[in-house]
Amino acid sequence: MGLQEKRLAKEIQAEKLPEFEAKVKEITGSDIKVDIDWDTFTAYDSYPLSRLDIVFDDISSFLKKICADDLGKEALQEKLNTIKLTNTDNPEELKMELSDNVLSFKLQLAGSSFGAYTDSQIVSYVESQL
Repeated sequence: MGLQEKRLAKEIQAEKLPEFEAKVKEITGSDIKVDIDWDTFTAYDSYPLSRLDIVFDDISSFLKKICADDLGKEALQEKLNTIKLTNTDNPEELKMELSDNVLSFKLQLAGSSFGAYTDSQIVSYVESQL
């Protein structure tokens, strides 16, 4: 990790992450922690960090769809208290899992291509778990 990645990670931690967490709380009506494995995002170059905005947008959109009514909000509050983001350069490792109140995403924001989940894919998966 070079200086550029350190600066971008610090900016995201200080500005974008708190904004995103506030948005999540506004949508869901509860405190949901966002846990980012920073080492996996800074291990390559600044590209994975620059793609976090897209991931934040997809998660916000998924939450809006689930929390469109009180039934969805209540179901989500019972099953989710943390969102965990991890990055990889291996497309074979992509994974989404809801377990023990943690919604984990293993994303491929490094390497030769971009691999993440769309809001619709997340909704389909999470709704089946609620």
